[in-house]
Amino acid sequence: MLDNNSNFKKISIKYSDEVPKDYDISEIQYTFDFIYLVLKRDASIDSAIEGICNEYDIPRINFRNYLIENKYIINKRNMKEFSKQIKSYNRKTLKKILKKHGLKTSGKRKSLEKRIYVNKLLKNNYYLSSKSKIFYKNKKRRIRIYNKYLFNHYYFKEFNEYYMDNFRKKEYNIPIEYVNMYIDKSVEDKDHEMYILNNEVLLDFYLKNEKPKKMMECVLKNYCININPIWKINHLNSHEAISKECYENIQLLFKKFGKNVIINTFYLMWDSFDFDRIIVPKYDAYRILKDMMNLKEIAKINHDLKNRFYMNKDLKIKKITQKSLFEF
Repeated sequence: MLDNNSNFKKISIKYSDEVPKDYDISEIQYTFDFIYLVLKRDASIDSAIEGICNEYDIPRINFRNYLIENKYIINKRNMKEFSKQIKSYNRKTLKKILKKHGLKTSGKRKSLEKRIYVNKLLKNNYYLSSKSKIFYKNKKRRIRIYNKYLFNHYYFKEFNEYYMDNFRKKEYNIPIEYVNMYIDKSVEDKDHEMYILNNEVLLDFYLKNEKPKKMMECVLKNYCININPIWKINHLNSHEAISKECYENIQLLFKKFGKNVIINTFYLMWDSFDFDRIIVPKYDAYRILKDMMNLKEIAKINHDLKNRFYMNKDLKIKKITQKSLFEF
C-alpha cells in the first residue's frame, strides 16, 4: 500500500506555490491499494472497497462501478473468469470450502471446482480479475521504490509519471536520478532549503543501501552550501550554518574514514559548485571542517561564523568565479 502518513511537507516539481487539494489521490493509487488488500491481505471485495473509500473519502458505489467497468473485479458467475480465479486455490483449500458448507469433498479437482461454482461458495459476488493481478505486478516495483525512499517528500503522481518514462532503468538508479532532478531544479531556482532537503533524501537513500562514501558526499555537499549560503544573501542574519545533524554526521564519517579522506572529499564537493560569489572562503571552510573533526563545540563554530561573516555589515560579498578561487 502507498504510505501517506507523512509528517513532512511534500514538494512538487510542477507546482512552485500551492499544490491543488487532493493532488496525489489518483486512480492508480487507490486501485493498487484495493488490489493489495484483496490479494495480499485476504480482505473480501466488499471490505476492501469499504476500506479504500473510507481512506480516500470517495463514494462506495462510484468506486465499485469504476472497478467493474474497468474489469478489475468480475462477477463470479462468469465461468471462464471463475476458472482463472479458482486456480489460485490448492486442492486442500477447495476441500475446506466444501466441508465448511457440508458438501462432498471427494472427487477430482474439476469436480470440486464445479461444486463450488454451482453452489456459489466463494466469499464475494465479485472477485479479482486476471487484469487486476497484471496491474498489481506491473505497479508493485514503482510502489516499492516510492514507499521505501520517496513518500515523505514527493508526490506519487509525479513519481509515477517519471517512472513510466524510466522503468527500464535499474531499480537502484531510479530514486537517485529522480531526486537529482529536484536538486537540479533547486540549483536553477537558487533555493537553499530545497537543495539541503533533497540532498538529505539522497543521504537517507545511501544510508539504507549501505553506501558510506556516497553518504559522505551528500553530507559534505550540504556542509559546503550551508557554510557558504550563496542563495540567502538577504537572510544571512538568521542563517545557522551547521546543523546538529550535519555535525554528528561528520563525526561519524570521521570515525569511519579519517580526516584525510573527508578533507579530500570536501575539496571535490566544494569545487563541484559553480559558485558565482563567495561568503565564506574555501580556506575558512576547510579550517572549520577541521575544527568540527577536532570536536570544537558547534555553538562556538556557528557563533564565530555569524560574527565574522553572516552579521558583518562591512563584509562585501565577493563576486568570483570558481577558476579564480584560492587554491592551497
